[in-house]
Amino acid sequence: MVENPGGTGKILLGTGMVLLLVLMTPVLLFMGGSERQAADPLGPCLPPGENGTHGTDTTSSVPEQYREALDKAARTAGLPASLLAAQIKQESGWNPRAVSPVGAKGLAQFMPQTWAEYGNGKDPFDPFAALDAQGRYMKYLVDVVSALATSETQKIEFALAAYNAGPGNVQTYGGIPPFSETRDYVTKIMESSQVDYSSSCEPPGGFEFGDLGPGDWVNPLPGSRLTSPFGTRPCPLSSCAGRPFLLYHEGIDLAGGDEMFYAPTDMEITYVSAGASDRLYGVYGNYIFAKQTQAPYLVFEFHEARDNSLLVETGDIVRAGTPLGAPGATGNSSGVHLHFQINRPDTTSIYAPAVNNGKSLDPMPYLREKGISFQ
Repeated sequence: MVENPGGTGKILLGTGMVLLLVLMTPVLLFMGGSERQAADPLGPCLPPGENGTHGTDTTSSVPEQYREALDKAARTAGLPASLLAAQIKQESGWNPRAVSPVGAKGLAQFMPQTWAEYGNGKDPFDPFAALDAQGRYMKYLVDVVSALATSETQKIEFALAAYNAGPGNVQTYGGIPPFSETRDYVTKIMESSQVDYSSSCEPPGGFEFGDLGPGDWVNPLPGSRLTSPFGTRPCPLSSCAGRPFLLYHEGIDLAGGDEMFYAPTDMEITYVSAGASDRLYGVYGNYIFAKQTQAPYLVFEFHEARDNSLLVETGDIVRAGTPLGAPGATGNSSGVHLHFQINRPDTTSIYAPAVNNGKSLDPMPYLREKGISFQ
């Protein structure tokens, strides 16, 4: 690490000091982003359809007989067809004869009382009637929750939550209710809409922060596998008594792969904590907070690093591909892994739970947009 004369610990990149750094440190420090991308020859999302456009009507992921009706329902709802397709996948798996244990029926899994209002007197097992009702009901829900939302993405998420838990619960809680089933429902549909039904990789509502910054991103742990996704999960340890925060995962866990984890993009290291003396060591282990040095200034977190493995200090500026430390099993950990988290730009870039809670983003859509995938 090369420190600046002022003693801030910031890495000076460029000029003759780069040569000195290369001579004094392992070459691994400057591995470029493209060399560490996970290979994915088919791309992170669906390929374009025959017309070179994206959307459910140009891919084989939606049964052909439903594509026209689905597009019509999407226009009625004012929502992406990819979102309604992902919703049907989650509700019934495209089975028009599906019946849930609580009595929901058909392709879109309407409960009898809701179907009585939106089914137009038709058979709930009629898939075309179900798609038409889905479009009209989602339009109603979007209208109901719009006043609560502060972005297009949030409006869509609230409408999905209302479909699952009822609009009354969304209004009561001012957003997605704190129900595990509902949170999981929203997360799965939002991701499936982007990954399974869109060739453009655009999430429902668009990318909230626009361009994720210049250049390629680097896989934070190349060759790794995803062991725990974002969102609701079962207790990862033998007991979660007194630790309910473990039941909602605000990042992703990656295991295997390289011996080191890396900066995914150019970042400023805003906080480094190492050693059992830190008050959060038992929860986070050894951890790093960092913030993107260019727009949209996303905040990153890296947790559970191996003891004595962290290679950066608070105040360092690092480029994409710079090794940060080694995956470990410190903190609330059931095995060696890296916990990787992305937070909104308005999140503080040091530990501050009262400010940061609920501002985490599912990293997978952002990583996929940058061409990064895991086993």
